[in-house]
Parts: sequence; structure tokens; C-alpha cells
Amino acid sequence: MGRPHIEFIAAQNLPWDHALPGLARSGVEVKVLSLDDGNGAASGILRYPAGFSMDGSHWLDATEEFLVLDGELELNSRSYGAHAYANLPPGYTRERMSSPRGATLLTFFDRAPGAGQGAPPQVDGIELVEYLDVVRMEWDSTGIDPGLAFMGIKRKTLRRDHTRDQRASFLIATAPHNHPKDWACPALTHPCVEECFMLAGDLTGPQGVLHTGCYFWRPPGIAHGPFGSRYGSLSLIRFVDGKHVNVWGDAALPYSYDVPHAPVLPPHLAAFGAEPYRGFLPW
Repeated sequence: MGRPHIEFIAAQNLPWDHALPGLARSGVEVKVLSLDDGNGAASGILRYPAGFSMDGSHWLDATEEFLVLDGELELNSRSYGAHAYANLPPGYTRERMSSPRGATLLTFFDRAPGAGQGAPPQVDGIELVEYLDVVRMEWDSTGIDPGLAFMGIKRKTLRRDHTRDQRASFLIATAPHNHPKDWACPALTHPCVEECFMLAGDLTGPQGVLHTGCYFWRPPGIAHGPFGSRYGSLSLIRFVDGKHVNVWGDAALPYSYDVPHAPVLPPHLAAFGAEPYRGFLPW
């Protein structure tokens, strides 16, 4: 049960499907990046066609978290353009949704997104992030692990739950030409899931080079790294089911930008990830 280790898959190689189980949005296509076969939690790219419209008050019984990749989605009289973000807990009422020109959204559901029945529950105010214009947010480097200083990491905090399972979502930028000192450093583990979608640039690790559109889901306790970037990177990173802590290994491992493509993939994705994506589609 749960989601398998995916490290990594290029979204461009995945097919568009006509529906996500539980989600009733006519005409919306989806690329499923990962899916929990127990509770139906899913991460994917949703493509809203030009002219999409959904009238009538409704709510979901799942949290819907999204970042607009391109286009524009109108929700409850608010326009969500490129790199607008929201985290909408169960019970959040959608009076109207539309996309006159179409939109592509990176979207996460914490369970199968069924339509809520009856009166909506009270919306969790701690979880609710109704709108962020992420482009206008300031970059921050406070509290970055000193062991990762070589990466030149800056972040924008999209949400952080300090009270429950410590879930958090960030936009992370790394500098170009970053690599470990002397081209070696230990690997890391986390006691929580780390999930990542590459928005731009490149990131090289033991499984190869991640480019724009690449995605991974890494369960707790899996050693990873070292990582670096030849040209710099921009990613959305989520920490799920526990507090994010960096646990460093003891042995320094050699690092190189020139790593063969060797992703870790479950059987249902193996055929889509055997070769790196070499085209020009963004996702």
C-alpha cells in the first residue's frame, strides 16, 4: 500500500489521461505522477482546456494543493496566473471555476478527491492558503543546512504545518555551477517523504540529470545524494508525513555532473523512464 519510490520520471514521457479517480471536472486531462493505491492520494499535472467552466457551489473531501505552471485559472472570482499557489482543505467551497484560455496546474491531493456531500465542514484555517502570488514573494535562506551551503539554496515557503504532521511545501532555487567541496560529500536521509517537481534548470544526482518536468517521490529513510547543478535549478519540494530533518551519512561519496541515466522506477513506470526526455515540451 502507499506510493512506491520514484526517482525520477520525466512528466513529458507520461501520457495524458481523461480523468483522475474521484475528480469530476469535465474536459480536464491529467498526467499522474504518483498515486497512493490505498487512500487515492495523488500528485499530477492537470490540464484545463480553453473554455473550461464549472458553475455551481461544490466542495471536495480532500485537500487540493496546486501551483499554476502556465495559463490562468479563475476560482471564486480570483485569477490564478503562472506560479500562483493555493492549498485548499476539505470543505473549501468553490462557487465557480473557469479557464477562458486554458491552464496547466501542478496539483496534489491528500486522498482521492471525491465530491463532498451535504453541508461542507468548517475549513481548517491552519491548512488554508487561499492565494499566493509566488513571483512577488521574497527569497529566504534562513535555517538552510550548512552542509548544503555549496548549493546556494534559497527558498520561498508556500506552507508549513507546525502543529500536526509537519507537512511543508517550498519553492527551492539553487545556484549554477554548484557542487560539493572537493567533489565529494555524504548522502542524506529524511524521516519523512520528500517529493519534488522540477520547474526549471537541472539537478544532477546518483540517478542521473533531472531537467524541467522531472519528478520524484522518495519514501522515508532512503539515502540520496550528493546533488549539484550545472546551470541552476528551480523546484517545488514537499515534505509529507513527518517533520523534515537532514540525517547525514558518515562516508563522503564522489560527485560528478556526468552521471548515467539510471532512475529507480516501479514496474508501471519503467517503460516511460528508460530513457531521458530529449524533446522540448515543458511538462
